[in-house]
Amino acid sequence: MAESPPDLLSVGFRDVDTTAPGKILRCLDALQAMTAGRAYKARAQAALGLEPGSSVLDVACGLGDDVGRIQAGGARAVGVDLSRTLIAAAQQRHAGTGCAFQVADAAALPFADGSFAAVRIDRALQHIAGPGKVVGEMARVCRSGGVVLCAEPDWGTFLLGGSHSPLSERIQHDWIRTFQNPWIGRELPSLLSMAGVVELQREALWLPTHGFAESDLLFEIDANARKLAAEHPEALAWLEAYRRSEAYAGVLMLICWGRKL
Repeated sequence: MAESPPDLLSVGFRDVDTTAPGKILRCLDALQAMTAGRAYKARAQAALGLEPGSSVLDVACGLGDDVGRIQAGGARAVGVDLSRTLIAAAQQRHAGTGCAFQVADAAALPFADGSFAAVRIDRALQHIAGPGKVVGEMARVCRSGGVVLCAEPDWGTFLLGGSHSPLSERIQHDWIRTFQNPWIGRELPSLLSMAGVVELQREALWLPTHGFAESDLLFEIDANARKLAAEHPEALAWLEAYRRSEAYAGVLMLICWGRKL
């Protein structure tokens, strides 16, 4: 299969600062606004088991909205991201809230061992080469007995609603394979276990979209169908039919967490 174009969301998230970030920012905001998005984020935050004053690190924090919610709940929250664009936006968005943000590489976190009561990452391991190293770093900076949590989609569960056809299957297939780590959701327990995290718990929540605009914003159905049309012109007719239909899509979000030994 040909290399994925850099303007796809699944590729752009690997290095936000070298892409046009507008689409990425809209995607991040859309997830925060979705009912299902808020539901899995609330569950992931509750799983941290935070007490007032607890110190929390959000790795690959993006626009910092999760950091803001954690801070508002009484914890001391720090967000790091490799993208200077996203960190600047997070600092501006959450100015005056007490949240702390800094540019940092998830694979080489600039914190001492055991610095935080909890460390989390949300939907970033799917884009990062060497996710095991990142989870290992998360465990390193978490104190003994603290919580390490990962929330990731498993793109093997991705579906396009409506009638199944070879074209819809191919569009799903091609989208899945644009990700650095499309199967990361199912790999989370193993990654955490190898990092010395025990008492593992797992939950899965369905993340659906409804209507063409929302589905296309998160899953780039238009772009993938048009790319396929170069090989299969009938993909354009499929796209128009999908656009006029109920046009729902979805993926399973996997949350896995445990305590550092």
